[in-house]
Amino acid sequence: MKAPHIILLTADQMRFDCLSCYGNLNVRTPHLDALAAESVVFDRAYCATPLCVPTRTCIGTGLWPHSTRAIINSNPAYPRENIWGRLGPEYPTFYERLDEAGYAISHVGIQHIHGEPPLEARVPRAHITDSRDHEDYMRNLGLSPTYETDLRVPVPDFDNGRLVAKPRWVSPRLAAPYPHDPEHFKDFWFTRRMEAQIAAGDPSRPNAFIFQGWAPRPPFFVPEPYFSMYRPEEIELPENVGQWYDGMPPTILLGSGGYRGSHMQREDWRPVWAAYFGLVTLADACLGRVIQALKAKGIWDEALVIFTMDHGEAIGSHRMFEKMTMYEESAHVPLFVKPPGGARSGRRKQLVGHADLAPTICDYAGARPLDPCWGESLRPLVDRPDHPGRPAIFCEFNGDQARAYPQRAIISGRYKYIHHFCADPELYDLEADPQETRSLAKDPAHQERCRSLRGELAEWMRATDDILDVERDAEFTPADWARITR
Repeated sequence: MKAPHIILLTADQMRFDCLSCYGNLNVRTPHLDALAAESVVFDRAYCATPLCVPTRTCIGTGLWPHSTRAIINSNPAYPRENIWGRLGPEYPTFYERLDEAGYAISHVGIQHIHGEPPLEARVPRAHITDSRDHEDYMRNLGLSPTYETDLRVPVPDFDNGRLVAKPRWVSPRLAAPYPHDPEHFKDFWFTRRMEAQIAAGDPSRPNAFIFQGWAPRPPFFVPEPYFSMYRPEEIELPENVGQWYDGMPPTILLGSGGYRGSHMQREDWRPVWAAYFGLVTLADACLGRVIQALKAKGIWDEALVIFTMDHGEAIGSHRMFEKMTMYEESAHVPLFVKPPGGARSGRRKQLVGHADLAPTICDYAGARPLDPCWGESLRPLVDRPDHPGRPAIFCEFNGDQARAYPQRAIISGRYKYIHHFCADPELYDLEADPQETRSLAKDPAHQERCRSLRGELAEWMRATDDILDVERDAEFTPADWARITR
């Protein structure tokens, strides 16, 4: 039987509840709504970590970030931290497996698997276009690819355990029109490149098209008509926007998201949400163009299609900005799987995560399995709504540009337990309190549940070769990162 085409579609930093199949924020996403209608929609999918590089590396490898030691984004300003954002040569990705299986691979968009060797060397026959190519395009036009603004602030971070200031980090108050012709906007440029790759493809052989858009992540420079598409005063903000709740740990205020978001009041977020919604609709339009190109090429119907996100975006929920927390707005991600033929649509309530995507891709492609791999193919869940799935899913965070205040979380049944190495834990009942406004961690009635979930979390960390340990590192502080090696 002919191997199916493989299509992986993502945007960047889109909240799951922006999509009508998950929430009711009244954002216009007609193309993603149509994709959801012909896919298996996973209601309880979680990112590996609410951070770009390590979670996309997990998508590529099926391994938890702490297992590969690619746990942060890293920053050239902190040379001692850079190795912690790199994937070593001993860990293959689904790209190598698809290449071995004879797939023609085209990747256009964000490329955050920072490997040694790099992805281009791992799959030299693949076509890869990423942000560096867009930056060259902008410079050749005499335009700045970074969109300079005075709305940048210093934020705290750590360099090998030492507190430092990260300069010129974008403020959440930034919501402005895109300063150039919209055709130069990164997502539109990526879309044109992806359309060209699809048009040049040979549908008689198996193809893998990976499209990873940039929007709706900050900075919120938005091309028209999308900048003016949503009126700030008409947006119904979720209850937890601009709110700080008892039980939230003080350590998240010293992350870049908490530091930038905590000073803003609830009403301050309205223009930010309007700009963000505009970018969500823009991302949907770009994905719609890619989907249409695939359909026109005759590739769509018999392809495995996966749509997901690297992570979410707080935009004021819990007084946070961006991601970098275990809260639902950051950690819960959309996930659609359209199997070849598209006959098995519907909803799934089972817990799944980013580590499951690489083994799913290899499974459908008939490619050699990844080994080691912590994820599980989603194919049994796609085929059988009654498949039991796993009892729990996990999430982690270790720092942004450098290692900082680490967190681990376990989601089991209706509860989420968040372990902070430098603060008290949190416990939320996601059915009774989906916006996580009331931590139950200090409630006497929930102490046994906290102990049980903490034990499960500790066991998972040991089994997956975590660099930290719940018991051993009970007194952990960021200064202790200096003694931890890969």
